[in-house]
Amino acid sequence: MPGNQKNSKSLALGGSDDELRAQFSALTTRRSVGTLLDVSLRQLTYHLYIYPEKARYAQFDISKKSGGSRRIDSPISALKIIQRKLNQVLSAVYEPRRPVHGFVFDRSIVTNAKVHLGAKFILNIDLKNFFPCINLGRVRGMFMAHPYNIPADAATTLAQICCFKGALPQGAPTSPIVSNMVCAALDGHLLKLAGRYNCLYSRYADDITFSTRTRTWGIRWIVNAIPG
Repeated sequence: MPGNQKNSKSLALGGSDDELRAQFSALTTRRSVGTLLDVSLRQLTYHLYIYPEKARYAQFDISKKSGGSRRIDSPISALKIIQRKLNQVLSAVYEPRRPVHGFVFDRSIVTNAKVHLGAKFILNIDLKNFFPCINLGRVRGMFMAHPYNIPADAATTLAQICCFKGALPQGAPTSPIVSNMVCAALDGHLLKLAGRYNCLYSRYADDITFSTRTRTWGIRWIVNAIPG
């Protein structure tokens, strides 16, 4: 089976968001994941376990505006189709928290900035190696935990679809939404922390921002409260 062979009956899934959510919640095994994504168990197994890992992605570097380069891992067409379908499902399943502005429909870097208009103090934190730091174990655990509660076999398959060399790849269709799903607990914690010190919190991908419209030093308290 050639590595670039299309392994789907169509490039997008049919069904409403409600239907996709119901099918997602009913996942139990690798076979059920394949059924959801309109991929045979044989094809899914081939692309996840048999086709050589190093041949599943094209790797290249792009220049960063801040200097240096960023490594991009772009999946081959067959795997990309599977990931695009899973991304369609996850888009129906994931409910973004209010502070999340990256990779969310109708939100952007502009809506993220508007949160902090009129602030007297602003603290911005750029998380280093955002996607590579989200490993397969964390992705699998996220699918298994509340609110998704996917059984281990299906959760493992979902994580393996999303990950390359044990982590989220920069360049896969699923990486942005999966990173938001993994960061849901972080967003909840930082939102509560911001409220405690009379600050506002937002996140755009790996860009975390706190601000305050008061003249108090809530930002300083937040810096001292963040571990590490």
